[in-house]
Amino acid sequence: MNWLEEYFSHRTPVLNVSIWAYPPLLIGPDGPVAQKPYCLPYPGAELVFRPGEDARHGMRSYEVPARYDMRDANPFRNLETAQDFDNQEFFRSIEIFAPSLYNCDFLIRVNGTFAFVPIFSADGDPGFFGSCIEQPVEPSSSHSRRLPWCFRGYVSI
Repeated sequence: MNWLEEYFSHRTPVLNVSIWAYPPLLIGPDGPVAQKPYCLPYPGAELVFRPGEDARHGMRSYEVPARYDMRDANPFRNLETAQDFDNQEFFRSIEIFAPSLYNCDFLIRVNGTFAFVPIFSADGDPGFFGSCIEQPVEPSSSHSRRLPWCFRGYVSI
């Protein structure tokens, strides 16, 4: 079950998302090494519903899809255990977009750099998984392969 489909269809005003980001493995002389994940633990960040709209720029009109985005720029502000988690500042923004002309499925975007389609658990649980390649800030001439980031999380109301 895709919980985002339910939340968007009911226009649920506020969602909470807890998420873990797993950086790619580092390849070293002794083989691959896992890096410490970034964590946004329960209750996570509050995401607020924003209805879809049309935007005009000159003579062109663009569809802006319905979305959920972070209400608070610092989701750890009210979290008592925030000091237990390193790299809290990793999650600067989280957005969830409904399907639209630009994306045929729901899309989660983290920090404007990572975007993935969430895959929900088959048992109806609101947990999801996704992976993507980090988009470079500027194009590089290097032909090295970038490894994917993995994201796990869950949504709740």
